[in-house]
Amino acid sequence: MPTTPPPSHTYPASCHCGDVQYTVTLSPPLVDPTREVFECNCSICTRNGYLLVYAKHETVVFTAGEESLQRYTFAKERVAHFFCPRCGSSLFAQSCDPSFKPMDIKAVNVRQFHDLDLTRLRIRGVDGRSV
Repeated sequence: MPTTPPPSHTYPASCHCGDVQYTVTLSPPLVDPTREVFECNCSICTRNGYLLVYAKHETVVFTAGEESLQRYTFAKERVAHFFCPRCGSSLFAQSCDPSFKPMDIKAVNVRQFHDLDLTRLRIRGVDGRSV
């Protein structure tokens, strides 16, 4: 008997100026009551206004501008933050250090998703400041 694949949804996303465009496929989708979006209190996440979901690399597909992305690391350089060089939109972060976090995951900023109602998200605070 075939099994039904879990529900998923592909979200179009881009930076503010539109130079960087991509899609993110999430399973479960953001409307699923079990899906959490994370709001970290560390200095860079707070300043960039990140609301993050974790996605496997292969579920983040760039359709424009990937080659232009700029990368920023700081302190222990365990995480790289990627942004558009033209408009400065913070798009995602990923581990540079396999001993810190898995390197096949992107922490994607859902604020860049098109037409997303943030009031419908289940947001959970994370104490990244203490890490």
